[in-house]
Amino acid sequence: MNKKKKQIVEAAQTLFIKKGFPATSIQDILEAANISKGTFYNYFSSKTECLMAILTFIKEEVIYNRQQLSLGKTSSDRHVFVQQIAARFHIDKKHNLMALFASLASSDTAHQELKDFLNQQYLEEITWMAERICEVFGEERRQHAYDNAAVCFGAIHLTSKILMDIGKTEIPIEDTIYFSLRQIEQMNAHPPFLKADYFLPYHHEKNYKEKDVKTLLHQTLTDIDSSVKKLQNEKLSYYQAFLLEQLESNEPNLFLMESVIASYQNALHGTKLEDKGKYIQILFTQLIAEV
Repeated sequence: MNKKKKQIVEAAQTLFIKKGFPATSIQDILEAANISKGTFYNYFSSKTECLMAILTFIKEEVIYNRQQLSLGKTSSDRHVFVQQIAARFHIDKKHNLMALFASLASSDTAHQELKDFLNQQYLEEITWMAERICEVFGEERRQHAYDNAAVCFGAIHLTSKILMDIGKTEIPIEDTIYFSLRQIEQMNAHPPFLKADYFLPYHHEKNYKEKDVKTLLHQTLTDIDSSVKKLQNEKLSYYQAFLLEQLESNEPNLFLMESVIASYQNALHGTKLEDKGKYIQILFTQLIAEV
């Protein structure tokens, strides 16, 4: 981040915490950062975009810290997992995000774009936790990974609030995390409630690093090919064959594919493959963005 952008972000973050996001105007940010309106709009189109940039930088700090904690350690190391979860809480505390989120929760003017952004970050955190639970507790947890992640995540937050309410703030967050992990060790006696397919749109970043998007899109379509045929939908089968044919070409017709994928997703609506359809749409959007 360059010096000027950092200057704006730091001023905005201080104001959002002090005054609350809804009460902070762009003019307030201009005065605090000692910049012109033109300079602000060189970097951000709105104060909502400015806030999302702040939260993105904080998220990147969390990711970096978690990567550093895992260096030279095995992925199944439970202590590392606890430290990685705690990293989010320590960094949020450092940036005083609780005060910021409190102002957002009480706001009736928060933009839908911002709400969607926050939901995306929250669901990505759940997805990260589900993957790490499989690494720490073993692949046999895969079927219940999202149930475990939801319960663990909820237990950490609720227990932390209870401890705060009764004045036991000296208890380290790591102790609360260990307590929450012990709770999920007792689970998994029943069929999973949260299915992995529900979360496909929230863990594509990991897949992008492992494979290029075109290959991943082709693989996803191939994986569900037999399931698509079982639906006995002639139009859907045509869409499926067309998309696979295009992805196997050196120069796929992205314009035609865009239209077909919209119809493909609509055809999957209400079926057991609906979540796969959403994931395919996300992958295709990413593919277009890379062209």
